[in-house]
Amino acid sequence: MHHKCSRRQDKSELRNADPRIPRPFLKTYRLRLGREQHGRGGNLRMHRISAVKRTYGAQEMTPPQEMRASAPVKTSWQSSGSSHFEVRAFDRPSLIEPEWRQLEATGCGTVFQRYDWVDAYVRHVLPHENARASILLGRLDGEPAFILPLAISKTGPVRIARWIGGKHTSYNFGLWSREGAARMRTLSRSVIERILGKALGNADCALLGQMPRCFDDIAQPLGALSSIPCATEGYAFALSRDFDALLQDRDGRNRRKRVKAKERKMGAAGEVRYQMLLDPAEEHAALDFFFEQKALRLAEQGKPNSFAEPGVTAFFHDLIDRSIGTDEPLLEIASLSVDGKTRAVTGSGIYRGHMNSYFTAFALDELAQHSPGNVLTFRHIEHSCERGMTVYDLGIGYEDYKTHWCDIIHELDDAYAVFTPLGSVAVSTMRLGEAVKDRIRRNRQLWQSLKTVKDYVSRRLSR
Repeated sequence: MHHKCSRRQDKSELRNADPRIPRPFLKTYRLRLGREQHGRGGNLRMHRISAVKRTYGAQEMTPPQEMRASAPVKTSWQSSGSSHFEVRAFDRPSLIEPEWRQLEATGCGTVFQRYDWVDAYVRHVLPHENARASILLGRLDGEPAFILPLAISKTGPVRIARWIGGKHTSYNFGLWSREGAARMRTLSRSVIERILGKALGNADCALLGQMPRCFDDIAQPLGALSSIPCATEGYAFALSRDFDALLQDRDGRNRRKRVKAKERKMGAAGEVRYQMLLDPAEEHAALDFFFEQKALRLAEQGKPNSFAEPGVTAFFHDLIDRSIGTDEPLLEIASLSVDGKTRAVTGSGIYRGHMNSYFTAFALDELAQHSPGNVLTFRHIEHSCERGMTVYDLGIGYEDYKTHWCDIIHELDDAYAVFTPLGSVAVSTMRLGEAVKDRIRRNRQLWQSLKTVKDYVSRRLSR
């Protein structure tokens, strides 16, 4: 899969870096996997994805009365000259559902900006975040050109616009027509800030995190905004209907042997079965299994559990219900069972042939030593090839196993837009804080020491 916004780059910085250190300051690459004559299994050749110049069972919940959406927000902005953008803000996805589904069918975006994904989040989670949806619909010469699913919340006196989805999105790209994306890229930072600020109304600034610099060969339309490298990156790889061909450049023979060996060991305890769950009741039960195992693992590590925040479980259960009978589910679940007992599950969403992995969890039982989660991932990738998926996305966050699969690594930026003097002060303060944290991350010894202290304190507080 060729990316027009890629270039060749050496791989050593990614593969040889200390895996304990967060990756924001490591350059991000597209990997071309191929066998080299002098290397067993082949060396990885990498291409950097960089499209723009860096500037630096659910119960339906009713939102509280003060958070219920009403009529469209009476805020709009029309650009002058040749751009012809008209932008309005809406506080309910349903108010622009026809335009949203039109862009979803014909435009460019990610699963996290699909109509039903955002609508479910607005219904179940957003009220608990004390935020108000302010979804921007932009028209270009009268036709839908983009949708930016944003919400405004207050931090102290500052009103900040952020992407809807919080910690549960991997990529915040927006939803764009190709014409709208191309036209937006011709605008300067000040013009884009003026468009966003006027449409959002009373926001002081916008913090737009985890924005891919390039997605589906489209450069980030908002790339002119000021930004800094995100503290994480996304990992994906191209699929082929021939799974054996996919494995060939990834030490496939040995990898398949290892998986079969683990399956034989688990098979000593009973029948090993991989399956895509088609019964909604089984999917809801598997989702509850994930929530339970995730909570146990995070509690053991003394880390906060974003899946336990109000409304989140209802949101994911709603995604299952909204996926019934669809060709591209918002959430589908595959499971690995041994002797009739669930040992691992993985949840994914599909959009435009992209298989987006949301989560994987396995039972901490007597079979955990045989890596049921890794075995399930292997079989799910194999099945995704058989189904004709074109891309498998393992999501954001560095994990060593991802580097053994992935030939695409998405560079992400955290972008900023300032609308008021108060917003300018807030953004300057936040950027200073990020710069300090980045300097600390670059000092490996200091970062590891702080991480050790943080983990110790978290474990003590969780007792």
